[in-house]
Amino acid sequence: MADINTLARKCGVSKATVSRVFTGRARVSEEIRARVLAAARELNYRPQQVMARDCVAIVINEMPNPARRTSFTERLLNSAVFEVTRRNLLTEILPVKDLPKLYNGYTKAVLLLLSEQVIEQHFEQLSALSMPILTVNKQYAFSSAVCTDHGEGVRLALEHLYERGHRRIAVTVDQFFNQAGRERLDAYRAFLSAHGLPELEPVMYTDLEPEGSNHRLLQLLKQEPTALIACGEGVALPVLHELHRLGIRIPEDLSLVTSELSGISGWMTPELTTIDQELDQLAAATVAELVKLIRHPETPQEVRWLHTHLIVRNSVRNLE
Repeated sequence: MADINTLARKCGVSKATVSRVFTGRARVSEEIRARVLAAARELNYRPQQVMARDCVAIVINEMPNPARRTSFTERLLNSAVFEVTRRNLLTEILPVKDLPKLYNGYTKAVLLLLSEQVIEQHFEQLSALSMPILTVNKQYAFSSAVCTDHGEGVRLALEHLYERGHRRIAVTVDQFFNQAGRERLDAYRAFLSAHGLPELEPVMYTDLEPEGSNHRLLQLLKQEPTALIACGEGVALPVLHELHRLGIRIPEDLSLVTSELSGISGWMTPELTTIDQELDQLAAATVAELVKLIRHPETPQEVRWLHTHLIVRNSVRNLE
């Protein structure tokens, strides 16, 4: 492993400049920063100031957006950063466009909080990374994974609604074609088939496309469900708002089950019955897996599954 003197000579800068690149204590031009990082990757240089601490890179689609604080990724990111810090690790949050800045001498493990579409776009780059990689709620050959059992969550909601006399149950998912969406839809169809219930055509409802989502929700309501399961943390409040805007009373006109928003769902009117994938627990399990990968990089890739549970509040009407 090269030392700081070798790196400084290769880049034609002072040792102080190299130090500033890694500490961020003073401004360095982007051109010099890029040159130093590229050389550090080539020489497998690891900064002295982080020799005693391991750095986890969290790669996201784009930098956090305050307008999407209730989305799954934003909430999980907050919990994951807390867990990384609590374990005395360093963390670096990188938008996916900055993947070239990752190198093995500095980053000991990578957590991907990326959509499946973005992972596919950068599949070759991600597969070529030399450090351990962990994904959440998605599985790839190049990474280990921690996954919530989303099918279990939908089954728990359906059982709760069925026990309360509901037979026309609708579902929306925030994505049809990612792993979570497929698990939810498979569980929905399997339950309806097993209980001889009519399948109401599911629709995609996403906070990224409110106008189209609201139109699809209106079409779904024309199928006259007595209950709706709205899957996805980011859509819980938009769905509730749109139902209120349409004059639909919860639960008098329509029973509603959403995904849990900790600190929010229980304060809504009515208090929302929710599917909870326990994001703090998911973050803790994710960081625990990262630590294991850092300490034992030879560990075979594996998938760890976490349970969901149903929080019963007041948004489901008893029809029996």
